[in-house]
Amino acid sequence: MLKRAFILIFLVLSCCGREAPVYHTWQSLKEMKYGEPIHPPSAEVPPQEFFPWAGTVSHHLLAHEYIDSWFSRLAEMRQVSCFYILCPSHFGLSTEPYSLTDGSWVSDFGLVHSDKKKVRKLEKSLNVGLDQRVFDVEHGASVLMPYIKKYFPKATVVVIAYEGEAPVNIPKSTKLAAALENAFDKKGKRENFLLISTDFSHHGNLELTEKRDSHSLRYLKNPADTSWYMVGCDNAPGIFVLDRLGKKNMESFIFYHTNSWEISNEWEHDVTSYFFVYFGDKP
Repeated sequence: MLKRAFILIFLVLSCCGREAPVYHTWQSLKEMKYGEPIHPPSAEVPPQEFFPWAGTVSHHLLAHEYIDSWFSRLAEMRQVSCFYILCPSHFGLSTEPYSLTDGSWVSDFGLVHSDKKKVRKLEKSLNVGLDQRVFDVEHGASVLMPYIKKYFPKATVVVIAYEGEAPVNIPKSTKLAAALENAFDKKGKRENFLLISTDFSHHGNLELTEKRDSHSLRYLKNPADTSWYMVGCDNAPGIFVLDRLGKKNMESFIFYHTNSWEISNEWEHDVTSYFFVYFGDKP
């Protein structure tokens, strides 16, 4: 009994003494934007009564000004206490089914901090430990942090990374949706935001990209439909979780739809497409 007590005390002290990691972003690394600065075309303004609780946003810096515009418009529509960021684990570094961190990210506007209490709650719900090293290089999270700090300076984040490519692991994704359900009940949707970090069609020519995007649009235009599985992106589980939390009561507003060729006029046969969408509940 005495030995077990000493072990318990050691573990508690080790945990309390551990410093949460601090991660770089493209701002802290002074990375350059791709190409010449561009100004995204004017977008339609969402209806005044539209209240978004979720959205899709690119994690490619090529789409920098589109990302900035999307966050700017979101800040005009609502405040956010905490962003739950669903993110592909791009480099196969995850050692857990769902990678979590309690770290912070550096930006020119200050640090973006994880909500440690909410992260600990997810650790228990998902039965995983922290998987910190994944986020040393994970641009699916780091690219978005400067925009969050710029437009939502008091917001915290909870970042969850996992294998993002289709086919979707239904039991694993169902478990994630269930773990997030309380955070996105009626009250939670007023405080939190489900941020799906994703890019859409990859590595196709313009014709193939257009065909794939037409399939994605079926759901993105009408998320009350049952066609979430037709969305072609690098974060298929994120779309599944969105669909489950929306409970077939969602409406959407597509803010931008573009692709890498339209932005850069380069790589005509290796195109990535981007949808910047807001999701809210039907009135």
